[in-house]
Amino acid sequence: MMKPLLIALAILLAIPNFISKDINEPAVFDQKERYDPALASLQSVDLLEKYVDEKAAQKNIKPGTGEYTTLLAYVISCRFYHGFSHWKLNENWIAALGQKITGIGVACKVQPEEIMKHPNAACSQQALVMMEVLKRKKINYRKVGFPHHYALEVQLQNQWYYFDPNMEPRINFTQRAHSNWKGENDLIKNYYPNTSETDLTYRFGNGQKAEFGIINEVPARNARFFQGFTGVLSKILWCVPFLLSFAVKKKPYMYAVKPVNKNYTPPPRLRPVYYA
Repeated sequence: MMKPLLIALAILLAIPNFISKDINEPAVFDQKERYDPALASLQSVDLLEKYVDEKAAQKNIKPGTGEYTTLLAYVISCRFYHGFSHWKLNENWIAALGQKITGIGVACKVQPEEIMKHPNAACSQQALVMMEVLKRKKINYRKVGFPHHYALEVQLQNQWYYFDPNMEPRINFTQRAHSNWKGENDLIKNYYPNTSETDLTYRFGNGQKAEFGIINEVPARNARFFQGFTGVLSKILWCVPFLLSFAVKKKPYMYAVKPVNKNYTPPPRLRPVYYA
């Protein structure tokens, strides 16, 4: 009985690997952002970097400058529309089910290369992609955390500048300078004229200060480890009950044996009688 159960469990654990479905509310384009579907062909960080470099060369913009970083942020804002990209069942069903059951965003992708496979990305995910390109260009960056929003600052000519490819603020390069807003959330709100007051309060709070990350820190390190581990585990977990099914031995068949009567006394042996 144990062997069929183990085989059934192996099949159950293997099935999600064949289902290409996002079970955690896929994002939908709201038709308001500057999303450009033509950029969906940029399916990797390499392609994104190459595209930005080509556009920069056409405009005689050099990497490491404010113009290059502004162009990079603009291209990323056009590449994605807002909304978390998730692991599908066939990619990492443990993370996908984990988020579906707990409501915690464990299925929200944090690897830039994986994020690039989607047309949508949330604020933190777009910032992660931008950080990856900046790291390749050896440009310093740091995260800027708000109560319910995520952006970044970039160090150019020994000064920090604010960038937010997701919410697309109306802000010029001089206004991006950290010395202009000094980490005061209420001041940075002024550059989001198309966002409602309710939404701004939710994302930035009232009278609060931004949280700044470590310079050039690898973001979401724990989430990367978790998603990498569960991604592999999702692919091989079915092997455990399957292999165990071969280790289960059949019990030997017990034949019925007539019980022995211990009180049984055999009859006395008779001596043979010889006749003359």
